[in-house]
Amino acid sequence: MAEKPPLVLHICCAPDEAWVVHTLRDRYNLTCFFCNPNIAPEQEYRLRAREAGLVAAHYLVPYAEDDYLPDSWECAVADAAETPEGGERCRRCFTLRLSRTAAFCCARSLPAFTTVMSVSPHKSIRLLNECGQAVAAAWNLTWMPFDFKKQDGFRKSTVLSSELGLYRQDYCGCRLSKEERNQRTAARLLSLAP
Repeated sequence: MAEKPPLVLHICCAPDEAWVVHTLRDRYNLTCFFCNPNIAPEQEYRLRAREAGLVAAHYLVPYAEDDYLPDSWECAVADAAETPEGGERCRRCFTLRLSRTAAFCCARSLPAFTTVMSVSPHKSIRLLNECGQAVAAAWNLTWMPFDFKKQDGFRKSTVLSSELGLYRQDYCGCRLSKEERNQRTAARLLSLAP
């Protein structure tokens, strides 16, 4: 039997991680890398990191966590902070996190990486792949362009995360997406008021 090729998974959250590890573990020798300086507040970051570590342990996959450097995210998105989710702000965020993942790969001589973020229906696969390809080229690595929401992946990920008892967040993680979520919730409540 041929040895499985190594692949680093950039992890954003445990529910997405669980589905991707479940999907790829028979084809790749996986390493999970939790890198999310975008997540705020720190309590939320710690909760998501703990859950991601538990998923990796459940599937017996190596797990590493990057340093929590929220100021690096603030600097990366500063000029795009007023742009909506899904635009330039996200491009910069993806590039930062995937660059940190590429550095992790190079430090361990691991040749390929991808992200579990494509499970989310809120993430543009085109934008993720553009960022991933550019980062991989800059670091002389291979970007694996998976789209894990295909074939009902998002729904399957919610079922699996429920079966595993995982925490499911209701915003991407950054303070700006949390503010946008709060504004949508307030608007919805106002529309329901008599």
